[in-house]
Amino acid sequence: MKDLQRRDFIKGIAVLSGAALCGVATTTIAKAAAPKEEFVAPPFPWPYQEIDPEYVRKLGHLGYYLEECGGGAFWAIMTALKEKIGYPYTILPMPTKEQFIAHLASGKKESPFAPILMQYGVGGVAGFGSLCGAPNGSASAITLVAPFKAAEKIIPRLMRYYEIEAFPTDKSNEYAVKKQFFPPKYKSEKSLPQSPSHSVLCHVSVGKWCEKAGYASGSSERSERCARVTGDVAAMAVTLLNAYYKGNLETAFPMKLSQETAGCMTCHTKGEKYETGNFTRGEMECNSCHTDMSPHKSKNKIKTAYGMDIGTLAGAAAVGTVAGIGAHAISKRASKGENDGEE
Repeated sequence: MKDLQRRDFIKGIAVLSGAALCGVATTTIAKAAAPKEEFVAPPFPWPYQEIDPEYVRKLGHLGYYLEECGGGAFWAIMTALKEKIGYPYTILPMPTKEQFIAHLASGKKESPFAPILMQYGVGGVAGFGSLCGAPNGSASAITLVAPFKAAEKIIPRLMRYYEIEAFPTDKSNEYAVKKQFFPPKYKSEKSLPQSPSHSVLCHVSVGKWCEKAGYASGSSERSERCARVTGDVAAMAVTLLNAYYKGNLETAFPMKLSQETAGCMTCHTKGEKYETGNFTRGEMECNSCHTDMSPHKSKNKIKTAYGMDIGTLAGAAAVGTVAGIGAHAISKRASKGENDGEE
């Protein structure tokens, strides 16, 4: 009898233990199966408040030291907004200004930070020499904080500024000489030579500056020049953003094409008539790539509206007359923000 009771007791314990284990297993499975709460970032554009272009200029210069031009410009604008507004800019995986400075002061070459958005823009897109990373990264930041229709008016102005500005600016040279930038040690403390590129391409911008300044493309002076350019372009980007949100974008930076570009665009623009010159698009300076801006040679069989070959003197004169009138109209159209690149 006692043996039977003992066996029943053991069976009861086993059942209870099994039930308990099943309960634990069920709870564990339930927890594992429960979906994690999905984080959804707020839609763009994110909130914007006026920020100091000079502070962003210094941030852009600092950003270049670790993230180079593309990442540096983007980081500078986003960091200034994160410091001023907080969320949602706090969700961007970026180191702080203080972390950047501390790492530079440590003397360690390897960056401990994860790659920053737009870092691929370095050297004209991963070293390819195309669009400079400074306007590339800045343009990306603009699209995060402005409606796209507004960005289509702001970004071309930034590109035009890049074409005509003699970099590095006086302000950047002044900050370097007076040691007012953030890095504990500069690549160069000199007041560097200045040169406009008349192109948004890294290859052209760096090449023209090196030719004028007499420094090699791999020199510390050239690298410092690009750090200052990164700050200069990021500063202009927020200047334009500030102006847009104040409603005075046009007065802050009137969009004026070069006379040569406006002249070319009287014929050569986006359109549906190939025979009249509608086989290109864009507003960048034509002579940044097309070095021969003289009237078209006689081998060009495109006719003017008057039936004359563009290559003839009479045809060239006709084109010149139309170009003189049309260039003013096109430049005026560009200043109003009309975008030839729209679909």
